[in-house]
Amino acid sequence: MELALVLVFILILLAGVVDLGRMMFEYLTMRDAAQEGAGYGAVYPSYCGQIIERASQNMPDNTYNVVVLVDGMSCEAAWTADKSLTRPAHGCENKEILLSIDHNFSVTMPLLSAFTGPTVPMHVEIKDRIVRPACN
Repeated sequence: MELALVLVFILILLAGVVDLGRMMFEYLTMRDAAQEGAGYGAVYPSYCGQIIERASQNMPDNTYNVVVLVDGMSCEAAWTADKSLTRPAHGCENKEILLSIDHNFSVTMPLLSAFTGPTVPMHVEIKDRIVRPACN
């Protein structure tokens, strides 16, 4: 009888640890994908679609929301503004590129979801500096 009670408790605890491990794995996957996209964007800051694609290639599905900001503006808006200026200002060397990824992690363990809810929002931001040649 004692073994049955203790075994149930240990199995519930083990299932919770597995769910937390899955959550940590997804967070690390998001962080690595954001670093990959930000690194690519630091070298090729005007290739907005390819930056998002580069980050998305490292994620398991399409349920992640990827946002790229160049110098505090959306990537497309920054390059549209640069085209309208005689001297580009946003996509130059030493400007900041920020890549953020949002995702809702689905909790499968009922006991853990009692504390966290059915999903846990996860957010990752990676900042990098643009290393392209200086604008003249």
